[in-house]
Amino acid sequence: MYRWKVSAYAPCSSTCTTGITTSYALCVRYDGTEVDDRSCDSVTRPEPTHEFCTGKECPPRWETSGWSECSRTCAEGVQYRTVRCWKMLSPGLDSSVYDSLCLSHDLHKPANRKLCLGHSCGPQWEASEWSECSARCGSRGVRSREVRCSMEMSLCNKSSQPIESQDCEGPPCDRRWTVSDWGPCSGVCGEGRMLRAVTCRSSGGVVTSEDQCEALLRPLAVYPCGDRDCAPHWVEQEWQQVGSLLCCVSFVLLGTGCSRAQRCSPAASQCNATCGRGVRRRAVVCVGLQAGVFREFPDGSCDDSEAPETSSSCFQRPCSKWFTTAWSQCSKTCGRGVQVREVKCYQGEELVTRGHSCNSAHRPEARQSCEAQSCPPAAPAAAVALEDACQDKPTANCALVLKVKLCSHWYYRKACCQSCRAPRP
Repeated sequence: MYRWKVSAYAPCSSTCTTGITTSYALCVRYDGTEVDDRSCDSVTRPEPTHEFCTGKECPPRWETSGWSECSRTCAEGVQYRTVRCWKMLSPGLDSSVYDSLCLSHDLHKPANRKLCLGHSCGPQWEASEWSECSARCGSRGVRSREVRCSMEMSLCNKSSQPIESQDCEGPPCDRRWTVSDWGPCSGVCGEGRMLRAVTCRSSGGVVTSEDQCEALLRPLAVYPCGDRDCAPHWVEQEWQQVGSLLCCVSFVLLGTGCSRAQRCSPAASQCNATCGRGVRRRAVVCVGLQAGVFREFPDGSCDDSEAPETSSSCFQRPCSKWFTTAWSQCSKTCGRGVQVREVKCYQGEELVTRGHSCNSAHRPEARQSCEAQSCPPAAPAAAVALEDACQDKPTANCALVLKVKLCSHWYYRKACCQSCRAPRP
């Protein structure tokens, strides 16, 4: 009437790499209908079985260390931390991998430095790091930096202000592209990708900015893999500088003839905004493998509906902007006075109280002159000459004039000259 049936397996214990799945038995009626377990003999219930199962490939992730101590004990300093890309390669093997793997999965890299504020050191000049030299290798150029006062600009000694620009020499003409070994293939034909790190280094092996290497000769960092024969499919490159994409790929991998003007001319950076939201671009090419040899195909050979995006939005640190309150009332009811307002620097929605990152050259004015109305004219000369011989007029309420302090007005000073000239108690 009733029997045990091994019907299903529990989900894999690991969502990626290798895990274990467990079978379980159900109590069913003669017609296969599932019933309550109490209807079957518990003594004859099959023991659970365990089998290995394979989940999908583990995605990479960013891991960060704790922040270092502030580089300064007062005013504005910097804190640092280590940011690395990690990936679970197999059960129990969690390894650090190239940053390009996280970036290829559109993972935003956490910041490895941030500003920190201590107590005030008093007004002093602060200078940012020097920019890279504007010169190419073997020539001279200019580098610059931002110089600002830790408090109001007027409080810092102008004679000791650090310079904001200086001449510099371009890097030696010995920079070259270096590549790491290709990583493992990530999948089958049409899906498999091998990644490698591409860096710009000096002859001494020191990693430098990519701007110091020839952009036309930058090697590819992503390569298709999976089978010796692979139909045309889309392969996307890193988010980086791109130019004449197909010609660039042909030149780097195949050495096909392109004019120098066409080859890999840089058109966009990883993010076209220094702060706030921008756009980044990448190369997407139609390629395949024939007998293990890489070959480029026209775009029409690949399925347009499966083409990866060539651009995406990106976000840098929040932009710093100056914000102001409304102007105060004029400090005088007549004649020339002063109006004031608060001027504050905000980075996104956060108020920056000291060592602000707003451009001091664009700081709005905090004071301005104002004039509500013209003051009444001064007393006539004849009235001033008669002040010595005047007496209080009976019709003038001179006690009230003294109480509300109207003796400064020439009319009341004349009408109540005796009271206004009397010494104050």
